[in-house]
Amino acid sequence: MSLWAAQVWLGMAITVIGIGMHRTGPAFRRHPFGIPVALLGLAVMLFRVEKPPHPESEVVAATMDAAMWLLPALAGSALVLMGAPLYWRTRLLPLLVGWALIVVAWYQYYSVMSVALSDALRGVSTLLGVTLALAVFALCVRTAERMTPQEPETEPLSEKEKKYVESVLRRHLEVSDEP
Repeated sequence: MSLWAAQVWLGMAITVIGIGMHRTGPAFRRHPFGIPVALLGLAVMLFRVEKPPHPESEVVAATMDAAMWLLPALAGSALVLMGAPLYWRTRLLPLLVGWALIVVAWYQYYSVMSVALSDALRGVSTLLGVTLALAVFALCVRTAERMTPQEPETEPLSEKEKKYVESVLRRHLEVSDEP
């Protein structure tokens, strides 16, 4: 294995490690390092002096092709999630920009990947089927929530219960990540 092939695989491994670190969630101290480590891995994988050998060069080319539509798709998805209604309050600008980025990502995907018409029709029919299934699921959840009687508001925690919850949270959140 050449040095440049090893660099591609090392970069991919660092990217996966960074994604894993980011997925640990904000409760862990290593969470903020996830995105920078993943970006470092991508930089190690994509920026090189020489062209890597055959299998690795295809991996790099596929990564570059995927990045052209994956980056707007991820950014759009994040914006849609930020703009989605939360407690009946919608943030319209992030929602609209997010959907626009998702449309751009789909356009780039179909232009870069050169998908055949039959594949596109199969994809659209699958998307319609998934949308119909999600609509039926949402309708079922809405019906179940309407049929379930509303429960009364619970009483606040007593001082003893508050101290117990605080002690449990303190024990679990103050544990260091080091062995």
